[in-house]
Amino acid sequence: MKKSLLLLAAAAFLLLCSSCIVHSSLVYFDKDTEGVPNLLSNPGFDAFSLDPDQALLGWSIYSEGEGNKAIYAAIDPKVALQGSTSLRIDASDQTVVLYSDAFKVRRYGGYYVRLNAKSSEPEGPQITTRLITFWENGRVFSRFKSKMKTSAEWSKDTISAGFLKPGVSFGRIQIVIPPFEKGSVWLDDAGCWEVHHFRID
Repeated sequence: MKKSLLLLAAAAFLLLCSSCIVHSSLVYFDKDTEGVPNLLSNPGFDAFSLDPDQALLGWSIYSEGEGNKAIYAAIDPKVALQGSTSLRIDASDQTVVLYSDAFKVRRYGGYYVRLNAKSSEPEGPQITTRLITFWENGRVFSRFKSKMKTSAEWSKDTISAGFLKPGVSFGRIQIVIPPFEKGSVWLDDAGCWEVHHFRID
């Protein structure tokens, strides 16, 4: 009896260790994106048109909060980390939410998400980035989240995600900027890449 219990305990320990190894290995880096296409159609927040409704193709912007629903956002040609533009969000009492256009994701895919941001102030707002995946019927399957406190220097936030189940169809990147009282924040050089595929079947 004691021998059986010891064997069960050893098996449980090995299973726990193996799951820890798999979980800890799900960490990706910029180098993993080399030669891999970016799934975002407008990662640099580039201007496509002078028409405000068409200017920022690849993204949708919303505001949440009471009072004035104006969105204090603009494509800024004076500040950029990569390319020639960034997206500037000015201080307001609104929560500003951006969604990328939908992109295809695969079961058992490993995904790396990146966002760079900076503030005009030494201590800017905390930005939340999410990779949201959806079933074929449009229902949310999972949300992978990371938060980044902005400062006067460019900072990078990343998400490593994976182990999506059969039936998962597409994903979107969500960026949330809470209300803040002073200055501006800039977003640039965003991306989502499928950097790995787990061959489980």
